[in-house]
Amino acid sequence: MKKSDLRTEYKSKRAALPQEQVRTLDLLLLGHLQSLPWDTIHYLHCFLAIEKFKEFNTTPFLRWITENYPHITLVISKSDFLNQGLTHFKYNIDVILKPNIWGIPEPVDGEEVSALMIDAIITPLLVLDHKGNRVGYGKGFYDRFFSTCRPEVLKIGVSYFEPIPSISDVSEWDIPLSLAVTPMGIYNFESR
Repeated sequence: MKKSDLRTEYKSKRAALPQEQVRTLDLLLLGHLQSLPWDTIHYLHCFLAIEKFKEFNTTPFLRWITENYPHITLVISKSDFLNQGLTHFKYNIDVILKPNIWGIPEPVDGEEVSALMIDAIITPLLVLDHKGNRVGYGKGFYDRFFSTCRPEVLKIGVSYFEPIPSISDVSEWDIPLSLAVTPMGIYNFESR
């Protein structure tokens, strides 16, 4: 299937998930994320969920990282809709957040972090395929972000849904994930 069709289908599927099921899926995803080896990560970029779109709630995971890996600097982004890019900032519980026009919580201000410093990125998505290609909301923010990072950056997708066989219209600009975390487990695309 094409990305546009998958985007429509999986937005609907996620919107239809009952809130109780979302809480259960979030706990499963959190457990899998906690099982990953975080010792060598120093700068971890993570999205903050758009609540109205039923994205994975990253807040418990960010708290867990802070408590268990104090050496990790957490990083979040602010969207630049004019250039369709992201600017990255250090994150902690004291950072003042304000929802942007899409409802994404973003830092009002803070200490900027270069994309080249980031070791791992936890990225939202709607669906992915067995090769680690992802379908997001279609604006290309994360692919542009990935392209500004070091080649070895760990790109971790988080999805409520298991991978599909393939996405038919993957382009040369699409950057595949390194890993994906789903309720059923962890998929490693770098070992293939």
